[in-house]
Amino acid sequence: MSTIKVDSIQATGETASRGVSGVAAAWLSFNGDTPAIRDSNNVSSVTDNGTGDYTTNFSSNMGNANYGASGTCCGAGSVNSALNVVQINSSAYNALSAPTASLFRTVVVHDGNSLKQDVDYLTLTVHGDLA
Repeated sequence: MSTIKVDSIQATGETASRGVSGVAAAWLSFNGDTPAIRDSNNVSSVTDNGTGDYTTNFSSNMGNANYGASGTCCGAGSVNSALNVVQINSSAYNALSAPTASLFRTVVVHDGNSLKQDVDYLTLTVHGDLA
C-alpha cells in the first residue's frame, strides 16, 4: 500500500485549491454572540444581520449555488435550539436572500418558540465544487 502526501487538493476544473486538513469546500466555527470567527477554511467573513441571523462569505467562490450546507449550535440557554441553514426566501425569519456562489445565510431559531436567537458556538460545513 502506498501513501500519498499533499498540502492541498485541487479538482479538475477548479481554480481554487483546498487544504487537505479541510477537505470540505468550506467550514466555520464562530461565536454567534460577537460574531467572531474561531477557525475556518475558505471563509472570508461572517456578517451579523441581527439576532440569530448571519451571512457567511466565502474566500473562494463555489462553482454554483447548489452546494450542501449543514450546521450545529450550542451555548448558554440554547439547549433546545435548532440551527436552520440556508433560509431561502423565508419571510418567517426575514432571511430574504437565497444562497449564492459567494455566500449563504444562516438563521438560528429556538425549537420551542421559533424565535431567532444568538448562541455562543456555531459550526457550519459546506460541501460542493469550488469555482
